[in-house]
Amino acid sequence: MTARRFQALVFDLGGVIASHDNEVLYRAVAARCSAPDALERVRGSTKNRDLGTGRLTVRALHDQLRTTVGLDADWQEFVPLWCCHLGLDRAMLDYVEALARDRRVMIFSNTNAEHWEFIVAHSNGRLAAFEAYLSHEIGQVKPDAEAFLEVARRARIEPRECLFIDDLQENVDGARAVGFEARRFTSQADLAAYLG
Repeated sequence: MTARRFQALVFDLGGVIASHDNEVLYRAVAARCSAPDALERVRGSTKNRDLGTGRLTVRALHDQLRTTVGLDADWQEFVPLWCCHLGLDRAMLDYVEALARDRRVMIFSNTNAEHWEFIVAHSNGRLAAFEAYLSHEIGQVKPDAEAFLEVARRARIEPRECLFIDDLQENVDGARAVGFEARRFTSQADLAAYLG
């Protein structure tokens, strides 16, 4: 437990506030493809870092998949497939909103426009109320040092005075490397006990 008051709490989205099962996404998209090795190729294509930075748009990926693996889904059909693996931990969202009543709370997520728009809508707009730093908008992805430094610059925060919370150890390590206090998210109860 800590009595320390941080300048800001910086939350990851996926695996913390939002749930996701990427394998569901891969299989849903591959099921609409004609190539026999579609699952592996879809899996590889969706891990392209440029999707996170915005240098490759989801619309461009859709076009690539239609050409390379025979995806049989127009854009309007593809977007629901692209978002089918996303959910929301409403109890965690409630908790983060409660924290934001008397603390500065931000979201820093590796995401793309379509996933962000879907999860904001799924939250009935509640996520839109947060100060959000999204990889496809800032052009940087976690765990790169420059991504964390860019968020700090844009948010005008001092990393050593802020707590970053993420479910992936590599992102926690990336935040620590540039001076953030950082904690791996395992559960709401664990985080609540730490924050006191």
